[in-house]
Amino acid sequence: MQYRQKETVVDGYNLIHSLFRPSKGEPFEPLRRRLESLLAGYRRAQKTPVTVVYDGDGRYRDQDETGEVHVVYTARRKSADRWIIDYAKSLNTTSKILTIVSSDNEVRRYSAAFGAKCMSSADFAAILLPGFIDSAPSGEPGLNRRKFSANPLPEREVDGWMQLFGGNEACRRR
Repeated sequence: MQYRQKETVVDGYNLIHSLFRPSKGEPFEPLRRRLESLLAGYRRAQKTPVTVVYDGDGRYRDQDETGEVHVVYTARRKSADRWIIDYAKSLNTTSKILTIVSSDNEVRRYSAAFGAKCMSSADFAAILLPGFIDSAPSGEPGLNRRKFSANPLPEREVDGWMQLFGGNEACRRR
């Protein structure tokens, strides 16, 4: 059996909507660049390959411009959701090395059935931006601008970290 490194596969537009909450008509290109920059930092910190999948414009493109984040734009007839499910399925029994990040329940359900770990986009956003809160009072949706806080981490964020890194339940912050 060939050894494969752990990999994180991200549904790009799901995560963009969780992180940045774009307004209607806002261009996605700058948001994709910001997301890919955050994912590159995550890849460096975790030392694990990251693939981000976007619904394409009709031309399948598989690119790795920076060498840090593998970017896939699907063909028009295949959604990012379908690409992710097919990818998890293609790994067969080795998909347990795969972490899928998506807000789509169907994607997570199918991927988990093929052995992948799954995480919602909101939970992964909390990992990428530790100050991420769904409705921050700061006025900027999704972000909490305080860098340090005396408050304990939200349970959801702790769960996200525990799911990502595993760990001893006894060490878990209460």
